[in-house]
Amino acid sequence: MGAISNINGNLIKLFSFINKDGKVSDINTYYGQKWENIKTDNKSLNSIFKAVDNGDGIVQAEELNVLNKILNYIDNLFKKDEIIDEKEIAEFQKQLDNGTISIEKIKNSSSPPPKTSWSEGLDRNITTIQLPKNSQPSMDTIANELKAIGAEQGFTVEEIQSGDDIWIEDYSIRRADGKIYIPYHSDPGQTKIMPEGTFTSARGNENVTGQGSLLENGGAFNVKADKDKIHYGTSYLEGGNVLNTKLKDGTPAAVVGESSIGMTLEIMGLEKTPENIELVKKQIASDLGLELEQVTFIPQHEFHIDMIYRPLQNGKFAVPDYEQGIAELEKLRDQTNETIQLQTEENPQQINTLKRKLYKLNRKIEKLQQLSEDTKSIREEAYDCLSNGGYEVVKIPCFTTEANDTTNFMNGIGGTSAKTGQTFYITNKSEFPELQAVAEQYLHQAGIDKVYFVSTQHALSSRGGIDCLTQER
Repeated sequence: MGAISNINGNLIKLFSFINKDGKVSDINTYYGQKWENIKTDNKSLNSIFKAVDNGDGIVQAEELNVLNKILNYIDNLFKKDEIIDEKEIAEFQKQLDNGTISIEKIKNSSSPPPKTSWSEGLDRNITTIQLPKNSQPSMDTIANELKAIGAEQGFTVEEIQSGDDIWIEDYSIRRADGKIYIPYHSDPGQTKIMPEGTFTSARGNENVTGQGSLLENGGAFNVKADKDKIHYGTSYLEGGNVLNTKLKDGTPAAVVGESSIGMTLEIMGLEKTPENIELVKKQIASDLGLELEQVTFIPQHEFHIDMIYRPLQNGKFAVPDYEQGIAELEKLRDQTNETIQLQTEENPQQINTLKRKLYKLNRKIEKLQQLSEDTKSIREEAYDCLSNGGYEVVKIPCFTTEANDTTNFMNGIGGTSAKTGQTFYITNKSEFPELQAVAEQYLHQAGIDKVYFVSTQHALSSRGGIDCLTQER
């Protein structure tokens, strides 16, 4: 979280302290204990720790947030390179002594928004889409479809080797400032026991989701970026559970699923107290390069929020509308039933195909009705959180009944073409092509000019869509 200090060979990172021997001790070693336990060889830096203390000598969550602001301020005195050297410390001490700056002034300051702002909404100009390359024939089909779309909308497709795991979206997050966030403890080849990660929302809704696949599988995305463009996280975030956005005025922001709070608490070994929850929220915000008020946390019932939520234009956010999804499915069911009645006995194969389709539609309607009922409170709270966070909620009919449902139009890639000026959206083909026309109609109403559907049925059956398979630049 925030700047890294390099003083006389001692590395100090706000939530991971690394001594000369390279041994890492997590902040929970210090959190709730005494500030005097945190020392370096630099007296000026030690005096900052003392100034941050409210007088009780105990490391508090708010004090750590103030320390983070101070370290960032010092880092910005010369250049924001996340390294604080002796010269910067000396200059900061000089400013403190002559009254140019004060701890209180820094404490009450807000960080300016990043100059470069990247979101996953429709405002971004995508130049490259990265896609994993492996032995699955379906990946070649998807690559060819994306290349055809790219030729039309002005982006290229880069196929990369990613091993057996195809979900490269989860391995890193492109922050608003363009830096690449790498999740805490996502060490390649080192598998860890996946913690529960459960988290109860403000209204008592339980986030019953399955997070932690990077830990369990020991995966890490080999990011091609300069070292100074990589931010190693102090929180545990999977890319699918974070959606970078912009507010109406263009301010960078993010929407994060609440189970990420639970995962980070579990990994850090912290109890789920109000103070620790606030601490982790601030960690997450800082890891994303944002202020806490720029991050909206929402309760979730899907294992990743990118399966059923999607940022649109600045300040607009698409949310799942199960009720309208049920209504559209019922229309298709009735049409299918009418078609069956018109068939003659001379077409038994056609009748059987239609009956199988009717059976699937009826099962899907039943599942969606149950899901709608079971998740109503969670979704209403999520919509309220988004509205309070400054977003206009746009309801889109959602037909996705479970994580491995092969009809999912909410998981997708949106952008504005630098070539055509069109807003476009790439999402997943459905086993019911009629629903694609329905989804396209609603997406057009939401401000999307061009909608594309790609062949991701195999991926969807494994709990992920086109957005989960890709990284964009």
